[in-house]
Formats: sequence, C-alpha cells, structure tokens
Amino acid sequence: MKRNIQSLKDGLPLFKALSSETRIAILELLMNKGPLRMTAIAEALKITGGAITSHVKLLHEAGLINIEQRGGKHGVQKICSANVEPFSVDIKAPNKA
Repeated sequence: MKRNIQSLKDGLPLFKALSSETRIAILELLMNKGPLRMTAIAEALKITGGAITSHVKLLHEAGLINIEQRGGKHGVQKICSANVEPFSVDIKAPNKA
C-alpha cells in the first residue's frame, strides 16, 4: 500500500526520520543486507547501542522499518528490517480566503 503525505504536519515523522545521515545509513544497510539485529547494525555503522536505539525508534515511528523481537541465547533480540513500502509527498498550498 502506498502512503501519501498531503500536509507538512502529517509528514513530520517521516521528514524527521530522514533528516539524519545515520538513519539513512541504517535504512540503506537494512535494504541491502536484509533483516539485522540492532547490535549488528551498531557494529556495522560503528555507533553505540544507545545511539542505535534512538535512531531505530525514529525510523520505526515513521514506518520506515519493522522491528521483530526474537528469543536468543542471551535473551530477547530485536531484529530490524526495512519497510520498502512506497510513499509520496503531495503538498498543496491552502486556499486563501
């Protein structure tokens, strides 16, 4: 399903998520390598666990990535995957009275 953003306010979560080179790098990594654990993303991009958490949260809130929790040897792991659903931005100026 294609998402269509029709106002700047509605697009704010998406615009915010795409306003960081690190978040774009995370999205590109997931698109190219497939689903990855959050720790693997952090290692690949050489960023801390705390930083990856905040970046992934914004990408998830914008609908750009999916997060799945799986049980592992050392507790629950979060697996991230890119949500490559297309979107468009179609913003028109409001009618003036």
